[in-house]
Amino acid sequence: MNATEHEELRIFVERFLHFMNLWTIYKDMLTEHYRPSYGGMMRELGSEPIDNKKWPVDMTMMFVLYAYFYSLVEDSDDGLNGFRVWREVWPQEKAAIDAVEGRVAPFRDRLRVFRNRLGFHGSRTRSHEAAAFGLFDKHTGTEIYETMRLFKHLGAGLLGLDRATVQNNPLEQQQYRQWIDEAASGARALAQTA
Repeated sequence: MNATEHEELRIFVERFLHFMNLWTIYKDMLTEHYRPSYGGMMRELGSEPIDNKKWPVDMTMMFVLYAYFYSLVEDSDDGLNGFRVWREVWPQEKAAIDAVEGRVAPFRDRLRVFRNRLGFHGSRTRSHEAAAFGLFDKHTGTEIYETMRLFKHLGAGLLGLDRATVQNNPLEQQQYRQWIDEAASGARALAQTA
């Protein structure tokens, strides 16, 4: 199936590109490639906070990125789920898709609660909001970040391979095939260390 003929995939791709933009901003902030003009960055040197204003911008970006990521992997019937869409469009890539989804599955429910109570929808009380932090009780920021990186890598590989196939570009097909394989092997390696 040509990816351009699949409406849900087109919707997913639009959201995926927004996710990639958010990812870039967040990554650039973490690596200090980009420094916001207003608001602090949460940084620590030993036990002394540095430039830690009350509402650090990188924390805001993390909240938005996590919530937006959930909107791409939501497992409800009426929600957008990239894994489901990818399997419909590229059934031959099921093993790679399953491997990356296996990294998302352990925290998907907690990510939903995070999105609903803190990320996008919000809460009216601190006690209702508190359940959102269960995500960090069970998973590290590094684990979530690395899983999002694999998701991003797989998505770019699938879309790139589709385009290279349509354009009959064997060199790019090989490059994107490698991206897909790297995402799958990275997900499997993380599963072994978990």
